[in-house]
Amino acid sequence: MRRPICIDIDNVIACTDIVLREAIRRYSKQGVNLRYQDVVHFDYDRCIDQKGRSLEPGEWPYIHSQFTLNYLDRIQPFERVQMHVQKLAQTLEIHLSTSRLPEGHDETRMWLSAHGIPYDQLHFVGHRKKHELAEGFAAAIDDDREQAVLFDERGVHAFLLAHPWNLVPSGSPVTRVDGWPNLVEAVLGRLS
Repeated sequence: MRRPICIDIDNVIACTDIVLREAIRRYSKQGVNLRYQDVVHFDYDRCIDQKGRSLEPGEWPYIHSQFTLNYLDRIQPFERVQMHVQKLAQTLEIHLSTSRLPEGHDETRMWLSAHGIPYDQLHFVGHRKKHELAEGFAAAIDDDREQAVLFDERGVHAFLLAHPWNLVPSGSPVTRVDGWPNLVEAVLGRLS
């Protein structure tokens, strides 16, 4: 029997950041123009662009909604992610999880199908609630450092796909890995 692994969708399976930053540029009142390296916090409303601009208080819910309604179909998967997930699926049961808004659930299912992303189960959960799924995960892969720590506190080893917003302090129990090939190797090495 394959042990379950929880894998986040946005910025782990899907290259969401570039499309989300485009929505922020379009819908923010100040035209906040974040570069990838400017996104040093998981929460975009805490990030500052090169001109010192950031989202105004209360602006994020509207932008997040517009992103969900108008931009999900523009997102591309990480290069060869299907192959990497399939390799994990040879020994692990794949549980994809996401905190996407309810308005994006159908589009998410269609996107996964259109891009041939293999999975056994799909979970829609609240922000930073993935660790509450009662699935007995052998491991978890995410891009949110705080979510990874919450998994660790539940006894689930967490891996982070490296991004500027998820640096971990020395000695952290969370494993931060650069790129999918290294991620697959680290997960399978840890669980073998």
